[in-house]
Amino acid sequence: MVKSLQEFLYSHIPLTKDMGLELVSFNENTLTAKAPLLPNSNDKASAFGGSSSALMIISAWSLIKLCCDAHQINADIVIHENHTQWQKPLYDDLFLEANFTEKYNFKAVKHRIEKNKHFRVQCEIILVDVDANIYSTMTAKYVIIPKKEESL
Repeated sequence: MVKSLQEFLYSHIPLTKDMGLELVSFNENTLTAKAPLLPNSNDKASAFGGSSSALMIISAWSLIKLCCDAHQINADIVIHENHTQWQKPLYDDLFLEANFTEKYNFKAVKHRIEKNKHFRVQCEIILVDVDANIYSTMTAKYVIIPKKEESL
């Protein structure tokens, strides 16, 4: 599942390949990912805020996508809003952990989507170094939306 989503990201969001994003592991509540510093660095040789923000957003999106896929939920996932706090510069590779802020029942989510209703989820994402020191945190809200039928 993780490998096929990785390939999907690389082909549909080419920036993820350029950033070196690698999805590492997934369970029902958590997705871990990593990316090298070099393609995500700024003029100060630290992690660029724009890159780290994008990586955090994509990590949480990937967590939700994998949960939807696991429950055969045919839906689009879009970010609604996010809030990021950068605590200190990161001068090493980026490690990300995306978690749901509460336990979601994806069977209930599937039921809502099948009734053509949307569902909101919230995630917390942390950006850490290899030793798990926290450099940045993000809270992000996403909306799971029923896919629209394509016109003929």
